[in-house]
Amino acid sequence: GHDLRERVKGIEGMISRKYFGILSSSLPKKWQFAGRSRDPAKDGFNAMLNYGYGVLYSHVERGCIIAGLDPYIGILHTDNYNKKSFIFDFIEMFRVYIDRTVMNLIIKRRMKESYFDIIPGGVYLNKKGKVVLLTALNEMFEQKVKVGRRTVTLRSAIPLECHHVANQLLEETRLR
Repeated sequence: GHDLRERVKGIEGMISRKYFGILSSSLPKKWQFAGRSRDPAKDGFNAMLNYGYGVLYSHVERGCIIAGLDPYIGILHTDNYNKKSFIFDFIEMFRVYIDRTVMNLIIKRRMKESYFDIIPGGVYLNKKGKVVLLTALNEMFEQKVKVGRRTVTLRSAIPLECHHVANQLLEETRLR
């Protein structure tokens, strides 16, 4: 179990580095970045991703709790007791929506340098920047997506997916 998890996480890390490398190289020069960075972000792109993932995290956490899923039980992210591991696992399938929203804001030149503050060791998205990003994220959460046969907003899709996983887990425990 442990070895397999480590191998999967190694592969996940390698794919993640390649993925963010490709994202960076497709951005205008001044927005390019050297890999993921958090606490604090080393650049504006990562500052936006961190904030966006934080917003997404709260939606996923809420969805999990409503579905009766324990946020502390993780499948891939199980290293830390006291960390809401399950949410980190679950968030993976929705991250791309945040990435796309951030990319669009930059490509459409909606983000200004004045939306970021330089802080010790990095960059921080300030209040003006958060308003622009949150507005775009709220529009993104209203996008229509397919969940099974239904078409719903992404905002509704998150708790539905949580319920789906909860039901699958219940089914498996019944079958044992």
